[in-house]
Amino acid sequence: GGGVHFMGKKKRSGSQRQVACRGPDPGKQAEILASMNRSPVSGLISDGYSNAAAFLGADSPLLSSGTFLPSGLTGNTRLLTNIYRESWVAARIIDTPAEDMTRAWYSLTGDLTEEDIAEIKELEARHSVKQELTDAIRYARLYGGALAVIVIRGEEDELDTPLNMDALMPECFQGLLVLDRTQGISPSTELVTDLDDPDYGLPEYYTVDVDTEEMDCVAIHHSRVLRFTGRELPRMETVAEDYWGASELEHVMDELQKYSATSANIAQLVFQANITTLKMSNFGDRMALGTETAKRAVSHMIEEENRFRTSFGLQLLSKDDALENHSYNFAGLTDIYEAFMMDIAGAAEIPATKLFGRSPRGLDSTGESDLRNYYEMIAGLQERHLRPALERLLPVMAISCFGFLPDQMDFVFNPLATQTPLERAELVDKMSSSVIEAYKAGIISRESAVEELKARGEAYAAWTKI
Repeated sequence: GGGVHFMGKKKRSGSQRQVACRGPDPGKQAEILASMNRSPVSGLISDGYSNAAAFLGADSPLLSSGTFLPSGLTGNTRLLTNIYRESWVAARIIDTPAEDMTRAWYSLTGDLTEEDIAEIKELEARHSVKQELTDAIRYARLYGGALAVIVIRGEEDELDTPLNMDALMPECFQGLLVLDRTQGISPSTELVTDLDDPDYGLPEYYTVDVDTEEMDCVAIHHSRVLRFTGRELPRMETVAEDYWGASELEHVMDELQKYSATSANIAQLVFQANITTLKMSNFGDRMALGTETAKRAVSHMIEEENRFRTSFGLQLLSKDDALENHSYNFAGLTDIYEAFMMDIAGAAEIPATKLFGRSPRGLDSTGESDLRNYYEMIAGLQERHLRPALERLLPVMAISCFGFLPDQMDFVFNPLATQTPLERAELVDKMSSSVIEAYKAGIISRESAVEELKARGEAYAAWTKI
């Protein structure tokens, strides 16, 4: 019970400070967990594309440049939060894949009875494990990284030590504590060097700032956390980001700005509905040769005339002035608007039918191929991010339920594509028929047929009792 004696460096807003961590006294788990939820620490990375000579990017005089934001967006947590709260498209880009990664959830396989599976599911529901993991993935996609701390009863003062599976007792699992990278989490510069460890090359500890009088921070061993990152970066960029990833909004920000600016301008055109031309005598001379006072007077006069002009009012003009109205042609705006929608859907890797809730367009368009590609992408994200977390968490939950780890316990992700019972039965039948025919013909043995059915059934959550 020596407590935490880890010394780590905390990187914040481009500077480093030395942090001394002390372990908490036993019995203060509630205080620690509550104190970990603190205000985010904001930083800023300024970078972006601009070309002054060509008037592109930040140097553009065009209206679209008014919404330009620098790249390196991941470091600006306040801006990321504002975008997520104010833009429904940005919120769907973050939330939709995170929710789809856990929507169909998983099925347990191995030496488990129905009662065993029900007991694990009951423990999972009691601690809202599915929702906590969904939130962790969501925060990782938004801010670039998040942790879900595995809370073990009786080990409040051993957070800096490796999780010992042999020492776990029944009813030890107390749920997950989800923290995003903005909540004072500092990955250690000390990395995992064990080649057999799944976290090889990643930080060995994660230091969490806490606001209590007894301690400055708490170091948590990597075996006690489920780690989630956003968009993965090259190795050097990963190190620069304190071994986190990038926000998923960073690479779609340019397309999101174009879409938002186009939508706002189209809405403004609908309100305007025409282009008004005011012809003024000697306007050019007044603006070129007049004094600043004269220029302001002309600008004020135009503003006043525009303010008093209504659909049923009068327009007052000088004798030599003329006012002309030209109806605006909206032809082609729909195509432009939809082109920007397609661009942002492509950048977000989410089909437009799902991102914007639109029905497929075109005579031969069903959207099935787009959804199939999207589901394959989600399956890849599940294997890359969600499987390592569940492989670490499920054994802890099993020991908490039974006191031991069942033999050959495993899980498969349920398919995302919704199917009717008839469609599901047809798929399983087609998948199984060739194996059964080969066994009947004597080509393979009974044992081989059973193994093949088990292997094929994992993709469809079928033959789970083998």
